[in-house]
Amino acid sequence: MMRHVLPLLSAGVVLLLCGCQSFQSKKEKPRDLVLTSESKYQIVYPDRAKNAGTTALLREVALKLQRAFKETIGADFPVVTESRRRASLKNIFLGNTRVLRSKGVKPLKFKDFDFKIWEYNGNIYLAGSDRHRYNSSKAEKRYTAHILGTAKAAVYFMEHFLDVRFLYPGEVGTDYVKKDKIVIPARYKYSGVPTLKHGLGRNYEMFYDYANSNHGPGTLLSHGGHSYYPAVPAEKYFKSHPEYFALLGSGKNKKRNANGNHLCISNKEVQELIYKQLLKDVDSGAETAELSQTDGYQPCQCDACAKYGNTSDIGEKLWILHRALAERLLKDRPGKNAMIICYNPNRTPPKTFNEFPDNVMIELCNYSPQTFANWSKIKVPKGFLVYIYNWGWYNTTGATPKRTPGFVAEQARRFIKNKVKGVYRCGFGENFGLEGPTYYVYGKVLEDPTRNEAELVDEFCRRAFRESVAPMRTFYQALYDRLEIYSASAEQKVSLALNPKALLSTIYSSDLLDLLEKQLSRAEKLAKDPKVKQRLSLVRKEFDYTKLLARILALYNSYRLAPSRQALNVLLDSIEARNKMIDSLYDAKGRIKRLPGWKEIPFFGNMPKGQMKTNGRLRGPIEAPLTWNVKLLRTSSVLPGASKTSMVIKKALEPVQFNDFESGAWKRAAWQKLNGIQLGNVSEQTKFKILYDKDNLYIGVISDLPDKRPHSAVGNDGPAWREDAIELVIDPAGARSNYYHFIYNPVENSCYESAVGFIEDVLHPLYNKADPSWNGKWSYQTRRGNNKWYSLMILPFASIKAKPASGAMWTMNLGREIQIPKEEWPPKGHRELALWAPSLESLGFHDKDCFGEAVFE
Repeated sequence: MMRHVLPLLSAGVVLLLCGCQSFQSKKEKPRDLVLTSESKYQIVYPDRAKNAGTTALLREVALKLQRAFKETIGADFPVVTESRRRASLKNIFLGNTRVLRSKGVKPLKFKDFDFKIWEYNGNIYLAGSDRHRYNSSKAEKRYTAHILGTAKAAVYFMEHFLDVRFLYPGEVGTDYVKKDKIVIPARYKYSGVPTLKHGLGRNYEMFYDYANSNHGPGTLLSHGGHSYYPAVPAEKYFKSHPEYFALLGSGKNKKRNANGNHLCISNKEVQELIYKQLLKDVDSGAETAELSQTDGYQPCQCDACAKYGNTSDIGEKLWILHRALAERLLKDRPGKNAMIICYNPNRTPPKTFNEFPDNVMIELCNYSPQTFANWSKIKVPKGFLVYIYNWGWYNTTGATPKRTPGFVAEQARRFIKNKVKGVYRCGFGENFGLEGPTYYVYGKVLEDPTRNEAELVDEFCRRAFRESVAPMRTFYQALYDRLEIYSASAEQKVSLALNPKALLSTIYSSDLLDLLEKQLSRAEKLAKDPKVKQRLSLVRKEFDYTKLLARILALYNSYRLAPSRQALNVLLDSIEARNKMIDSLYDAKGRIKRLPGWKEIPFFGNMPKGQMKTNGRLRGPIEAPLTWNVKLLRTSSVLPGASKTSMVIKKALEPVQFNDFESGAWKRAAWQKLNGIQLGNVSEQTKFKILYDKDNLYIGVISDLPDKRPHSAVGNDGPAWREDAIELVIDPAGARSNYYHFIYNPVENSCYESAVGFIEDVLHPLYNKADPSWNGKWSYQTRRGNNKWYSLMILPFASIKAKPASGAMWTMNLGREIQIPKEEWPPKGHRELALWAPSLESLGFHDKDCFGEAVFE
């Protein structure tokens, strides 16, 4: 919370500002300072800062303050540099002016974004430390590259004396109130110490960010969460020093591997390189630098790493290493700090020690109440920075709203209570229209945890929508009441939070959508102020997107309950309308368009068009029905999903042989045929049978394949999909959620396998993706002849931790990649895809909704 010192000081009292004794009070009783449209003032900023970018940004501050005076009290105060100020005018001094320094005040000595405001003899002083964040003299225009304590002072002054509100980024988002005058108490003094030293992630516009606790990284140098990459880059060191990198694999296949840039942390030279990067970062001017392992960390399996730290705990080894490096830094660079990441595999506090050196900050990626309770037992002198996942279209709600004012207010208070000094807002700002009040609450409660979220939402609505405030209050209250479902289900780990179709269908029911539409329409009719109209147009764009998505899901649910051509056509109409809406949001180069007259707002956070099509990534994507081929479905007679491709997997009553699949155990199994992925014809036909016994699943496949076509082995986990291939995706749970993926080619030692969706850690880079590091114990045999390719795949149930009982139903699909070279199909060759269970809707092997059903005899 900022410190506020307000006073009328008695005669003879000295204002102690940074040790200054020059602002002496006169003996007569001081008078309050009153500013009106007739006041004669000038806004003065320093002639030159060390960095030209700092000077330019201070001019922006001066111009914003000038506009605020003009819009509120109607005063038109000129903006001048200090060398050009006029003696006949009173002054509003900004920053490190000569006048201020002559009085013994040295703003450049202020810490971080701290600032001071005071009035003396009719002049107003707004000052903080204004400099490049690394003290560089190289001109840089980005405000996040600077520390601008004076900007923080000016924003505070505008909010508290001019009643300005920074509701959204940009001038459209700034709200002014007409006033006859403003009154500043005589000898007013305010010392501002922001609760956060670092506000990273998505920054949008200087004044909005400075007003809402998102002012930039400050003196922190971050490598995006991972400092090992620049410290020991594989492209520089792997060829000459493979021993620097992790020994990975199993059995005889272990080898030094550059994939992922994972390091051998027991190697002394590697430790030195990591430390040299830390020194380089702090020597560049940063006060705090990041110390953090690679993403999706894979530990080195060498003997020295196994012994390192006298522990088998992989995460503890990292704590031990990073603490030792921080201790060296404390000795070598007093006053400089290391920020150590707490992230898989060291996502829990250390166990072998309970105190960090005085120069350590911890970066948390999990920030639950229990997490802070665990860390309360560990001394962390510099506190915490949290990397938050409140927003981002990787959430289950995708491109639609995610958080409520109540949720973020509780979180912000928890952070301040637990010594959080920085917040990295991942994904922030994708829904300024529908989440604007939530963003506002977050910034204000981080600044002052005593603020009330209900009052802040009310203030936001009154100032943002003015004459339209009544319906917009109702709009947001109804939206946020329902949106609590997401945060509540996610915190309780309810499955609803992981199913975007079910979650969005639950939140956006028809009654809610009807209420929101009526309130928004009423607000639009009442709006007269141009800024109010622009703000409502932003709300409208985001709401129309959300409403159309919700309509599609409602129609899809109805269609699945009672599939019919009529229901399908209504659904396709809405999908087509959504596709046109999305197309209208992007220009010819695929870039999302900015809102007219409001360039500071990136619609949906500049979401890539491909991700917009599925409403998100990671937890957010919705494939069917959003990715359906509307044109094909309109012309075909197929009702997608009306019936599932199915088969019965027969028991093998005798040993399974790799033969022609017509004799022996195979006689009991029926052939299953592959067609084009959209039920069309393919150049090379494929059919298969499946059997099982108590230990294994057996898949026998026969496919057309010219004898003359050559193939090269790609090894294990190589790009097997680039050759002629058989692909199997299989979901033993039958839940159409997690599954295993196998590929093999017509040659030995040429295959690929992965486990998809089994990584439950949302912070892991492979969350909800394929994990190719998974290696199952399966095998395949292959032979060719008479332009046919025969293959047998054997999948032990133990390798996928499943054993089917009679009557069990698994979901699966089997596909064939047909890669016809240019010699057979000039001039460029030809590729075809064939599937057992067709994928008319999404055209992909991995659409879980299209998996067929396999029932065990």
